[in-house]
Amino acid sequence: MFEAVKKYSTFTDQTNPLTKIMLAVILFVTVIFIHNPNTLFYLMIFMLFLLIVLSGIQYKYLIILLLFIFISGLISSMYMIFYGEGTTLLFEFGIINITEESLIRGIHVAMRGVILSLFGALLIFTVKITDVFYSLMIQLKVKAKYAYSFMAAIRMVPLIISEYMQLRQAKKVRKALIYKKHISGFKGIKTTIVTLISQSIRRAYRLGIAMESKGFSDNKRTYYYKTSFSKYDLYFILLVLASIWIAILLGSSIPVINITDAR
Repeated sequence: MFEAVKKYSTFTDQTNPLTKIMLAVILFVTVIFIHNPNTLFYLMIFMLFLLIVLSGIQYKYLIILLLFIFISGLISSMYMIFYGEGTTLLFEFGIINITEESLIRGIHVAMRGVILSLFGALLIFTVKITDVFYSLMIQLKVKAKYAYSFMAAIRMVPLIISEYMQLRQAKKVRKALIYKKHISGFKGIKTTIVTLISQSIRRAYRLGIAMESKGFSDNKRTYYYKTSFSKYDLYFILLVLASIWIAILLGSSIPVINITDAR
């Protein structure tokens, strides 16, 4: 799906999706229980380095992605910065009250979001959605009827978006021939939704008939695409765990700011 924006591949592309999902959960729990902003700062630097080196994204797209991540992280911390509690006043204007404590807590919250966003972006650009469902079926023994159902649903999303764009273009072309209330306002939204739903129902019905005609069942089956755990999983696990461990050590030994607890 993202092959068009990738410049090169790395060993993370060959890592099992379940390994990446497991590490994402571990990183999420770890970040939640880290209250030292210095540790989060170093961990953010490491996650940024991993994204730049291992994602293989073209630099022009990578810069846009990083700008979006950091701006979103800053926006998410605004409420904490402007209206947080504290004793050391830094700035006051009307209802805006910025203290040193609220500023540190806001930056702390922003870094948590940025860290998870950077790692999530790395996963998105190195994982194929089909591999995720094959891993669930092969490694976790999830029933094929559930995995294929979700896979088919996700594959339908780009088709629905494409149909929506075609519907918009068709309405623009035939605008003069269509009564105005059918292309604008609540009536226009209702017409668009009904059209897309009806098309999706027909497509789902045809897909069900195709799967039934090919003998698809929930019995034991073989897979053309196979996923497994390999040495690349071990490399990626060690890399992420080492990043967390080194960030904790650096956060306690070489602090960037004097505050070590942002709670």
